[in-house]
Amino acid sequence: MKTSIALITALTLTAGCSTVQRPTDLLPSDTRRTPAEWEPQAAVWLQWPQSWEGPEVEAVFADIVRVIAQYETVQLLAADAATQSRGEELLAGIDGDIRWHQIANSASWMRDNGPRWVEVDGQIVIQNWEFDGYHLGEGPEVWGDDNDNPDAIAEMLGFPLEHVGLVHERGDLEVNGSDTAMVNWSVVGHRNPGITRTEATAEFKAALGVERVIYLEGFDPIDITRGHTDGLARFVTEDTILVADTGAALQQAVVEQIREQAPDLTIAFADLTPDDPTLNYLVGDGFVLAGTTGDAARDAAFEATIQGFYPDRAVHFIDVDAIWQNGGAVHCVTNDQPESP
Repeated sequence: MKTSIALITALTLTAGCSTVQRPTDLLPSDTRRTPAEWEPQAAVWLQWPQSWEGPEVEAVFADIVRVIAQYETVQLLAADAATQSRGEELLAGIDGDIRWHQIANSASWMRDNGPRWVEVDGQIVIQNWEFDGYHLGEGPEVWGDDNDNPDAIAEMLGFPLEHVGLVHERGDLEVNGSDTAMVNWSVVGHRNPGITRTEATAEFKAALGVERVIYLEGFDPIDITRGHTDGLARFVTEDTILVADTGAALQQAVVEQIREQAPDLTIAFADLTPDDPTLNYLVGDGFVLAGTTGDAARDAAFEATIQGFYPDRAVHFIDVDAIWQNGGAVHCVTNDQPESP
């Protein structure tokens, strides 16, 4: 059935003292789907850290770029010329296709404020979902540039653009490339006060082209994101979800929530501790990049687990402690762009 979806909802989204209102506006389409991360990619995008994020964070970014550039194009955003200059100095000597663009942004978490890439009638479209700085009460003067970031990238690339009125970060989205999305209701409900699961599900289905949404619920109290899915459970194939076998109550709850809502899916386990950043990995063309556990045996076990799903991809580990202490790891700071069909 051909759909023309404009104004699915016109949510009034409260962020601190500011109110944002931008309706969902999707292109008319016969088919749409959201590619899975393991599908062919055109590039991986990052926002180079601001000076206030510190040299240790910049050093981790250099390590991330060094790995990705061996396999595919790296697209780097710099907020200004000084930021780009610092980055270029750290990346000097790294071989690969590395491209810089000066586009305003406030922090390095591009998974969250950057584009979502959706395949609509056989072409890749950029989506801009509302971003309000994790609903921490700060106004658009702090995060407004980040909210506009996908628009700027769509204009730069000449890609079609859609807007989705739901406030939500891509770090809280896992898809299987077919019919299922997975998000954390602790994130969705918090960002969109008053919304029901029925309303949110309609938005996800319409925008992403999925048939069902799995809702996790729960988060570590110290996590300002309130539990992004990419730190809790990851699709590794169309019908398999990988979770960390930490023994923690939150992880046990996640397993039960998945089993209850999607009994047809398989749950696989990675031998990790609650302090390991490793589940927050990036899958790319020919590689998987993860934060090291700091323990050679646990790294080896994780590598064996991942290569069971991606036998033709090399697994790389780097020390991500500097960004882990700020609340994220490799997946949080990268934004994978799927190849056009």
